[in-house]
Amino acid sequence: MIKTSRWSKAAAHALHRMPINSSTEIRLTRLCSQRCRQCQVYERQTEPASLSLASFKEIGAKLCSYGAHIGFISGGEATLVPDLIPILEESRRIFPTATNLVTGLINQTEHLREIARFCLEQNINIQTSLDGLGAIGDNLRGVDHFAERVLDHMAMISAMRGSSRSLLYANIVLNRLNLDQVPELITKAKKIGWKSTIGLYHHLTETTREDDELALIDEPRLVQLLEFLDGNPDILNLNSFILGIRPFLLGERTTPCPFVAAPALMTRLTIMENADVHLCWGGPIGNLFTQTLEEIFRGQAYRDLLQRYRDCAGCWTTCYTQRYLLIHPHSAGELFGNLKKIIKMKKAP
Repeated sequence: MIKTSRWSKAAAHALHRMPINSSTEIRLTRLCSQRCRQCQVYERQTEPASLSLASFKEIGAKLCSYGAHIGFISGGEATLVPDLIPILEESRRIFPTATNLVTGLINQTEHLREIARFCLEQNINIQTSLDGLGAIGDNLRGVDHFAERVLDHMAMISAMRGSSRSLLYANIVLNRLNLDQVPELITKAKKIGWKSTIGLYHHLTETTREDDELALIDEPRLVQLLEFLDGNPDILNLNSFILGIRPFLLGERTTPCPFVAAPALMTRLTIMENADVHLCWGGPIGNLFTQTLEEIFRGQAYRDLLQRYRDCAGCWTTCYTQRYLLIHPHSAGELFGNLKKIIKMKKAP
């Protein structure tokens, strides 16, 4: 009954050219245990700093009323939120397709063990970040012994996995400092039972910062790495996304803004710890403490931001570009590759 209701809502929204709200990230807190060079979430000054369980349920009720499908529960550092386990339990009801916990895995081991056990028992996916080894990793993530700590906790979770259907994956953000380490990062993740995803450094959104030292350029190291990533079975990215990285950097290729070109299917909402609702860049389009999601999507702020996005020069990100590529393949070969990747993900681990 619930599934039919949700898909009926999605169809009705699509018919009226409104987003079906396919994917929603809820950032529970601005508090963080890392100080990443590319991120400024911990510099936010909102009060309270974290969503309570009651506030999360209030947001969840509005998501359910409108319709929601895939959820990402993140921060800051989500494991710093005291009510995380009941929030994750609530998330499974809000997001019937999948719930993903996004955590940097920098916290006390026993606390992470308790949270991971719950996720594995409930088949909640776990995503972490693994951007660099040694001094490079410490520099990028702003903590001492970053890679050792994260890899130890990844191994701990793998050892607990049993028959869980949770997908475990580490996101590696490509930047000029870590290009030489990416193959080893993927190998280390694979050895302990985790898949990898590849992202590109950017500073598009509300909480990402500009850093010229991280910005990718077309160079021989990148060309060599992309050859390694092309068709690599140990990464979850669409191969069309990997193959498009270099043309994008050379100014030869981008995709239309998915929020403009495919407003029904391609929406990815980000809800901040104060319930502000964001798309990509450009500030909030509403607040779920004071509005319903339908009111936000029918509002002037949403329409104005879409109009601004029409002039966007384009991006190449996993959050936005890859979602567009998934349902807009350029050839039969790309379509087959996309389907093959989806099937492989569903069969993981």
